[in-house]
Amino acid sequence: LYDNLYPSRIVVGDRTEAGEKFAHILRDCSLQPDTPIILTNPTEAESIKLFANTYLALRVAFFNELDSFATTFELDSSQIIEGVSTDPRIGNHYNNPSFGYGGYCLPKDAKQLLANYQNVPQDLISAIVQSNSTRKDFIANDILSKNPSVVGVYRLTMKSGSDNFRNSSIQGVMERIKAKGVKIIVYEPECQEKEFLDAPVIRDMEQFKQQADIILANRITPDIEDVLAKVYTRDIKGSDL
Repeated sequence: LYDNLYPSRIVVGDRTEAGEKFAHILRDCSLQPDTPIILTNPTEAESIKLFANTYLALRVAFFNELDSFATTFELDSSQIIEGVSTDPRIGNHYNNPSFGYGGYCLPKDAKQLLANYQNVPQDLISAIVQSNSTRKDFIANDILSKNPSVVGVYRLTMKSGSDNFRNSSIQGVMERIKAKGVKIIVYEPECQEKEFLDAPVIRDMEQFKQQADIILANRITPDIEDVLAKVYTRDIKGSDL
């Protein structure tokens, strides 16, 4: 809803008068009357979406691989990211390490763009797709190296205030850990099922905290600040950005 009310731009794949009218209807429905309108051919409009989301996936993957490097060599990710992001050409945004990119659009759009490159020379687009799997492998192996008996997954959602956990990156980490025979429990208020990916869903927060040896959290929230010694996260900002 927020993106519809406050769009960064409105792209319509129709350069006719009808397309222009439709674009203005969309802008009139938003709360930003000065939102730029871009009229393109249909395939160019699709390309804009695929390339934009794949670039965002690239940015997530870049800072995740920076964090993997820092973790491996026992460096402080936050110091490196601050120094890198102070460069105005890079910017201090969308640079908080995570367990990987996920959600509705980024994974599928990056893969769709890669499929469209079938007859086009490329290396980068393949690397963006592969990097997400590599990051999940790294996170899972790092957790397994601590020899936990029970891993608690705190929230399946991608970001705070969301009820969407479709294709969330934490699921890939769960599957890798579970494949090694480690018990997993889940705390997710938005999940109405008794199990998720064959892992029991615990609805009592205190019970969840007590049972888990390690609590896997993509983002830190006040709910788990009292058990930070148990928490495994790569979150350095306490935010989704």
